[in-house]
Amino acid sequence: MKYQNQYIYSSYRVIGRVMVMLALIFGCQLSAHAQTWQQLNDQQRLVLAPLEDDWASLTKARQKKWLEVANRYPQMSDAERSTLQSRMTEWAKLSTAERQIARDNYLRTLKISPEKKAAAWESYQQLSDEDKKKLADKKASTSKPTTVTSPTLK
Repeated sequence: MKYQNQYIYSSYRVIGRVMVMLALIFGCQLSAHAQTWQQLNDQQRLVLAPLEDDWASLTKARQKKWLEVANRYPQMSDAERSTLQSRMTEWAKLSTAERQIARDNYLRTLKISPEKKAAAWESYQQLSDEDKKKLADKKASTSKPTTVTSPTLK
């Protein structure tokens, strides 16, 4: 019985050490993606310039996603690059609260089926120019612009 308890105790110690080593290894890999603005290469800083002021406040996950975008940038068409830059600039201008609203709006649109989106768009297309203007004026007076409603997406 004494040897069995020693064996169990030793096993727990070994497992514990392995878990600590794994945590250190994976922790280092995760933090490797978090970089200061100065650690970015010239191309990444150029592409992500609109985000420079906010870079330090971004989470590691968001920094990683933006770095992936910056690394794909050379393969984008001129139109895609232009769209990305204008949207990134608009995003950088938003306050923290406006950004959260934009994220919430985006998540809400994911829940709408493509058929319903298409039907709503078709209905909108059938409106007269005057009705479209009234609808836009009504929407503008009831909410602040967000990424979802910003002019760069229209």
